[in-house]
Amino acid sequence: MIGIADMVEYIKDEESLKCIFSGRINTTDAESLENDLIDNIQHCGTKVVFDFANLEYVASMFLRVCVKAARVVRLGKIKVINAHEDIKHIFEITGFDKLMEIE
Repeated sequence: MIGIADMVEYIKDEESLKCIFSGRINTTDAESLENDLIDNIQHCGTKVVFDFANLEYVASMFLRVCVKAARVVRLGKIKVINAHEDIKHIFEITGFDKLMEIE
């Protein structure tokens, strides 16, 4: 199992909290990432951006984590940027593109 710091990097400025995901996030990794991600989002007080440029693979558990994150965002939808076409397609098929702004 990889560490949380290997899966996501948080960059916060006055406008947003950018969550930069990397690598392959399997079910076990998604479960270990969940609390850390939700905690950072709950305490950010800004818009939230998920950057998927370096994300190669996601297990369905990661999708559940994204839905949970979308429910706790207080300043509009989570914005997803730099997602590969196959990940965008998964978000469209599942209807998650209604919960998040996919760019």
